[in-house]
Amino acid sequence: MNERLRLVSFTAAVGAFAFLVAIWLARPFVGGDTPFVLDGTNAFLTCLSHHDYHACGYTGKLNYWGLMSPIGWWPLLQHIPDAITIGLGGDGHAARTRVLATLSVVGVIATVGLGWLVLRRTGRAGWFWGFLFIALSGPIIAYGRQTAGEAFAMGLLVCLVAATVLRAPPWAVGLAALGACLTKETSYPFVAALGLLGLVLARRRTGEPILRHAIWGAAGMAITITAASLFNIVRFGSVLNTNYLDTQLRTPTLGRTLDYIGAVFASPSGGLYISWPAASVLVTVACVLPLLKADFRSAYTRPALVVIGCVGALSIGFASWWTPFGWSGYGPRLQLPWVPPLVLIVLVAYGTELAALTQRLLARTWRLLAVFAVVFVSALPHIGYMWDFESLGGYFGQEHPPCNAPWRSGVETWHRCQHRLLWDDRPMPFYTVDGVKTAGGATTAALVALGLLGCLLLLRDALSREARTVPQDRRERTPARPAVQTAGPRTDPAR
Repeated sequence: MNERLRLVSFTAAVGAFAFLVAIWLARPFVGGDTPFVLDGTNAFLTCLSHHDYHACGYTGKLNYWGLMSPIGWWPLLQHIPDAITIGLGGDGHAARTRVLATLSVVGVIATVGLGWLVLRRTGRAGWFWGFLFIALSGPIIAYGRQTAGEAFAMGLLVCLVAATVLRAPPWAVGLAALGACLTKETSYPFVAALGLLGLVLARRRTGEPILRHAIWGAAGMAITITAASLFNIVRFGSVLNTNYLDTQLRTPTLGRTLDYIGAVFASPSGGLYISWPAASVLVTVACVLPLLKADFRSAYTRPALVVIGCVGALSIGFASWWTPFGWSGYGPRLQLPWVPPLVLIVLVAYGTELAALTQRLLARTWRLLAVFAVVFVSALPHIGYMWDFESLGGYFGQEHPPCNAPWRSGVETWHRCQHRLLWDDRPMPFYTVDGVKTAGGATTAALVALGLLGCLLLLRDALSREARTVPQDRRERTPARPAVQTAGPRTDPAR
């Protein structure tokens, strides 16, 4: 690639992301369960002011909105900044929702910025353009401006991966683990798994000890778990979130659970392979490739096995919830926070192998354009929803009557209705893509298209240049101790 084309591609890629950030900041949107979160913060502060610290307002039964306590069932993730906003004088809903929407934008910026830092410092600098390509093509576009906490949670989980993979100071690892556990009470085992995997990858690369980092990480997790347990005592009278555990909020049978596991990946109305194909295919290849190249028990395959375990357990967890996508939101809302950290960690673990495959895939211009076309088409519904959020109503409104919550309509009635929405009814993207017809939607689509194409050109060029320099670099950087070499297909399984 000549310098002029490289500059144009860089401008298109970075400019598209900057444009989205500007739009998100200029057009915040109150989405998800935000009104209930704000009411929950108010109720919690009222309970504290009345010195009521045990089961404050707890009824033990689901009300019309599916709540057992006026404080709600949501994690500390948004209650903490909301309470801080109130303490600083931002009592009105406008100020509070503005803070939450801004935190979503901060989460996206942190995700992209830390992705650049991690990939640069781990010798995967060229892959940043692939990481940005994934960010510009997924439901981040729709959620980057929302008050819903998914984008902010995504940023905190990426912070965890970055802190561990880069072997940040132990206190920073502890702080990152603390923040990652705030995202949801069900996140604890996955935070531990990804955090330890990141530290192991750092030890392989540097040969430095990680025990202190692991201890600090465990301490950070313990602080958040303790805080969440005390929060639950105030609202439920138990260290557990008893609202989550109500049988009406769980998927009732194995058949339904398997149906929803399939939907998490392949439903035309939110499945990851449909709504975020670039990320889904990359993680899949990164997990399958090591198993084909090396012994199942080798150190080389262990990162893939950890990621497979996390993806499998997460999908079962989502499928066990009464609505696996967190509807009535847009697309794969609950899955969103986990995708970028998983992408980042597999790029660190298997970036070299993925680079060889990707370089061959993008070497021919027609294949590059085919990849661009598929990914751009999958991004159009996200852009459309960003500019016409009311279009989503058509999707849910096609059921007559609309699907009603299981505690109101009955468990079986709800799940039969949701199954039709997931598999049988007109898919969600056919409704939300209408927003692309607006002036803002058309402009955003054009700029995102240029950004995606620029990312692909820069990725192909960077991977090609890195491939030409790898032999020289390896000769210059051969470590003195075998212990600091990166694990490969022939690495001793006992290592």
